[in-house]
Amino acid sequence: MIQIENLTQDQVDMLDIMWSLDSEEEYFEWYDALSVSDQKMADVLQRMILLAEADNLVEQTGYKDAASYLKKFALQ
Repeated sequence: MIQIENLTQDQVDMLDIMWSLDSEEEYFEWYDALSVSDQKMADVLQRMILLAEADNLVEQTGYKDAASYLKKFALQ
């Protein structure tokens, strides 16, 4: 479950609309109809969702996978 805290009511309303869209095509039709400032908000909310989902995946798989990937990039 994705949980994002401290959102304004406008942000919650926008997320509700985003969740209700059934396809990528519907999303882009809706997005293109937004004002520039609302498009920026939609972009921020979309990124917040991606980050929240990434956090969920890390919590589910544990940090062992992340640690092994980080070791590949560690300077020696």
